[in-house]
Amino acid sequence: MEALIGSYQHSKSENLDEYFGKMGVPWIARKMITSSSPSLEISQNGDEWTLLFKTPMKNNNMKFKFGEEFEETTPFGAKMKGKASFEDGKMILRAQNLDNNSVMYREFSSTDEGLQIVMRSENHNVVAIRRFKKVSK
Repeated sequence: MEALIGSYQHSKSENLDEYFGKMGVPWIARKMITSSSPSLEISQNGDEWTLLFKTPMKNNNMKFKFGEEFEETTPFGAKMKGKASFEDGKMILRAQNLDNNSVMYREFSSTDEGLQIVMRSENHNVVAIRRFKKVSK
């Protein structure tokens, strides 16, 4: 898990617009998300983990402990309840949208360049990938 700690800069996305479209994200919000190149900081303080996504438009800060339910608000305003786990070398965040009950999974894994986030949903079969380069520990 400690291999994920550090600062990252977005380098590439795959299927992001299609994925968020299937998730019901409005067109203008999808365009803002897909055109952004966020930075990501992953840190740990004791049992608490923090993911801070930074963009020029909006920052998204998530704090959680593995195995405990947490709440988050997505950059497009959706309220989610989630739970984090660590499986097969990946940090997995499962979150359910409180408005429409859709369920999404984000899998964070280390790569040679830095970090990869694979996004899936129980409600459709489109998979999106965001890749980040590690800029510091």
